[in-house]
Amino acid sequence: MIITHLLRAFMSSVNGVRLTWKSEIAFRLEILGCILILPFTFWIEAAKGDKLFVVFSLSIMLISELLNTAIEKANDALKKTNDSLIQFSKDAASAAVFVSLCLVGISLLNLVFI
Repeated sequence: MIITHLLRAFMSSVNGVRLTWKSEIAFRLEILGCILILPFTFWIEAAKGDKLFVVFSLSIMLISELLNTAIEKANDALKKTNDSLIQFSKDAASAAVFVSLCLVGISLLNLVFI
């Protein structure tokens, strides 16, 4: 029973990643960035904590993009007309992605220069 529930939850998560991959170019670019950055992170000589900072910031970036996409799709399903509250929630979710991208940049600068 619990295994079935966990398997369904896992498959829902995989489906969410798959659908986001198909519909969002930003997500595909961020995945590509992770593929390029992660090997570099482990190749460069740096403290483990600095490397972990990069991995966590990349994870936060992907999480925020997934949540941003979910908010945008839910709002689009709720109302097709122009609504200031819906626009606010979309803009705030987009700002969260921007902040996470800044965190990735800071973590990379920390890894390379500090």
